[in-house]
Amino acid sequence: MLRVCPHPTVYTPMALSSGAASSSAPIAPLRVETGNAIEINTGGQFSNSGHISTGPSKRFKESYNAISLSHAGGTVINQGVAVGGSNGIKATDEVTLLNTGVLTGNKGAGLKSKGAARVINYGIITGADTRRSKQNDGDGDGLDIDKRAQVYNYGIIQGTGANGEDRNGAPNTSEGIAMGGGDIYNYGVIRGAHHGMLVDNGDVGPAHAQTLLINEGTLSGHNGYGVKLVGDFNDRVTNNGLISGANGVALDMGGGDDVLTVRGDAHFEGKVDGGSGTNQVILDDARGGTFNGASQMQHLRVSTGTWTLTGALGSNQQGKVYSNATLINQSRIGGAMTVEPDATYTGGTVDTLNVAGTLLLNPTNKSRTRIKHDLQMGQGSTLTFTIGKGAAHNTLKVGNRANLDGATLTIQVEDESDELLTRQLRIVDAEQITGRFTGITSNLKTLTPALIYTPNGLFIGFKRKAPVAT
Repeated sequence: MLRVCPHPTVYTPMALSSGAASSSAPIAPLRVETGNAIEINTGGQFSNSGHISTGPSKRFKESYNAISLSHAGGTVINQGVAVGGSNGIKATDEVTLLNTGVLTGNKGAGLKSKGAARVINYGIITGADTRRSKQNDGDGDGLDIDKRAQVYNYGIIQGTGANGEDRNGAPNTSEGIAMGGGDIYNYGVIRGAHHGMLVDNGDVGPAHAQTLLINEGTLSGHNGYGVKLVGDFNDRVTNNGLISGANGVALDMGGGDDVLTVRGDAHFEGKVDGGSGTNQVILDDARGGTFNGASQMQHLRVSTGTWTLTGALGSNQQGKVYSNATLINQSRIGGAMTVEPDATYTGGTVDTLNVAGTLLLNPTNKSRTRIKHDLQMGQGSTLTFTIGKGAAHNTLKVGNRANLDGATLTIQVEDESDELLTRQLRIVDAEQITGRFTGITSNLKTLTPALIYTPNGLFIGFKRKAPVAT
């Protein structure tokens, strides 16, 4: 093996401001059959642009690493190939890794750090499980960082296999990233043979720090969950890519008051679970998008764009559609939703709806608008009632009270035919209706609308406009 120490015999270290050593691996291949190929015990910076490898470990828990940073932190720049029989890199203290090459741990992690770590990856980092006789202890993680991590991934980080049990008797699992908390910015691919990403204390207990995950790429668990955050930290996840869990769970945010922000290109394959605490999901993209719902999310915020909700948000307590945003509900929302001025809500079921903007009733919606409890149309709000061909329309169903006072009714007719003269269409069906619209607008040219109010219903009829005297 090659040892890098304060007074190496092979390399002359460069003096750094920290007083530590700096050196480079030889360009010619370096192969060590037993033990570590490179050992660094002084910190500083080490660069590899060649090929470093070790043989396979022979006995249970034997550790052969391509690069070992013992009892010191440091920086590793890998532009070549580094392959360890156990780990690609093993560090006992804080480590920084810039990888543009190939880094592999054949029976362990691509990078194993018992401390904190900062990783910038443009290459391929792999943790694997190469099964050998009498060594049923493989735990292949792309990155295995015990403490806080900061990761910028533009390449591939992967765990490709695990077997056996950990020290507590639990089955080993293979993650793309296993860490104790920190910041992950993924613009490439993170994948695990079991789970995509696990944030915990190393034993599926509470993490050491809160997590920020920005996903613009692919993050997947091929035989487990996509992302699991353990502990009561106030974690934040923004997804504009794919988060996928083959076991049916894409994202489990754990305890704490968490925030999930969903962008227009976001996809979740599997359930999204906010976990315990008071959590919120924010739909935020001017281009709009689709969200398939989540469990244990107490606040739904539709910030910008036109969004279609295709799955339930049953735990919502207080949600809001902000000005210049639109929510097309094709499922069920619990609690109350507030629709701000210049915002639009349509479709689906909600417990309570408070409208200062526009409530749209459109027969083309897949899900009719239902309000389980109360509807409050505020001053300056609008109820838009669209009538399609053949007098097709959606009736608003309100389980308790519908207050219309202060609102305007806007009627949009797609086919202004004589058939409307013979019909009375029900706009609102409620247990109780209070108040009346302050005004009516329409796109009618030959017909005049007439409203009929009853204690529990609102109807519209039509009559021919009187001819203009000449």
